[in-house]
Amino acid sequence: MAAQITLREWRWAALVAALVMALTVAPYLVAYNSQTATWRFSGFLIAVDDGNSYIAKMGQGARGAWLFRLPYSSEPQSGVLVYSFYLLLGKLAGPEHGAQVFAYHAARLLFGLVFLLTTFYFLSHFLPHFPQRFLALVLVALGGGLGWLIAPLDVGLPVEFYSPEAFSFLMLFVLPHLVAARCLLLLGLLAYLRDRPFWSGLALFGVSLIQPLYVLAAWAVIAATAGADALVGAIGERGKEGNWGKRLWEAARQVVVIVLMSAPVVAYTALAFMLDPVMRVWSAQNVLASAHPLHYLAGYGVLLALAVPGWRVLRRERPRLARFVLVWALLLPLMLYAPVATQRRFIEGFYVALVAVAVLGLTTALARWRRVLVPLTLAVSLPSTAVLLAGAWGGAQQLRPPIFLPADQLAVFDWLRANAPPDSVGLGAFETGNALPAYTPLIAYIGHGPETVRAAEKQAQVARFYQAATPEAERLQLLAEGRIAYV
Repeated sequence: MAAQITLREWRWAALVAALVMALTVAPYLVAYNSQTATWRFSGFLIAVDDGNSYIAKMGQGARGAWLFRLPYSSEPQSGVLVYSFYLLLGKLAGPEHGAQVFAYHAARLLFGLVFLLTTFYFLSHFLPHFPQRFLALVLVALGGGLGWLIAPLDVGLPVEFYSPEAFSFLMLFVLPHLVAARCLLLLGLLAYLRDRPFWSGLALFGVSLIQPLYVLAAWAVIAATAGADALVGAIGERGKEGNWGKRLWEAARQVVVIVLMSAPVVAYTALAFMLDPVMRVWSAQNVLASAHPLHYLAGYGVLLALAVPGWRVLRRERPRLARFVLVWALLLPLMLYAPVATQRRFIEGFYVALVAVAVLGLTTALARWRRVLVPLTLAVSLPSTAVLLAGAWGGAQQLRPPIFLPADQLAVFDWLRANAPPDSVGLGAFETGNALPAYTPLIAYIGHGPETVRAAEKQAQVARFYQAATPEAERLQLLAEGRIAYV
């Protein structure tokens, strides 16, 4: 059972959530105020190419679409039921680019607040005292690993700087749909732990509408935990005839209910990406490989060291919850390095549970040293977030692409939006193509790595198109084959 949360504690949690989300807003306001008559803010500070792709998806929704089509590929497409989050958000925002960017960040703020309050509730199942939950909430919201320490060593980009699933702040700063998915994921896992399979299945169904891969990870954790619970229960009550079968049946029944309720969209998505030729290529190109294990160790090592004594406390006081965390931790390496293109997604949500157990160790098992260990833990966990913010703050003041776009280019986009038929294909440089579907109803011939089918081949073709020595017949062939109407 969760520890009782008083109204005063909820107020403190809400204050922390509001301050964290205000912190994420500040660099965007700086960028907005940095605009000039000749340079306009795109609306994004990190991963601008992905930000433009989300606005392009919202534009499809604003124009009436319920099925998603790749806005960076000119191949004929029938559309699939994915990215419903952004299609619906676009319907709420309307067709104007400024309104869509505003709605995007409003959703980011709203779901960020909800996520942090949901996290506070999730933490109450692990941590009985408010100071523990308060510390854990701060770490979940703002914590990172030792990336700030290893980044200068030229050993690869630390995970907290590019993998929103691994921690939380990057997600809160940039990605509203993943924040919403994590909210529902935590609620689904909690419902399972409280023996409420219907509500667990319903929450995971919501996750499937946003990010179906997260559901697969949840199924694995829930099924393995259910099996471990049945086994431990049967061993603990040896001698009772039929006990193992009864416990196994009850565990299987709950898992089946959860899976069946949350499976439809997952199954549909899998089939769509296998059967639709355009989506199949996109899926193959959308490679999100997990980092080297040493990078995850650098990211999570401090918390893992604290979580070991914390897990011992949890095993003594809440054995089922301890099994759940242990099963999740043991499954994680298998999921992270599974032979799938988007393997790094499977770490989603684990950071919250890890923080909870680490704080339990920090404040209970290691209580005599907490006056030293708590500040030390914060001192090594917060700098990565500070580095991210500092980078965004610096970018918010430098008037250059892709964060800022020239007003002349936006004037061309305005003309296209007013005059070009929707879903016409436009040809331009890769960077121009990335922004094109975000500001106009056009499809870009190239403009986004994963979402441009055969991106490398097309980039070479576009480069030749703009070379003076290229024969006119070759240019005309590209325009015809690519269904290109505007250059």
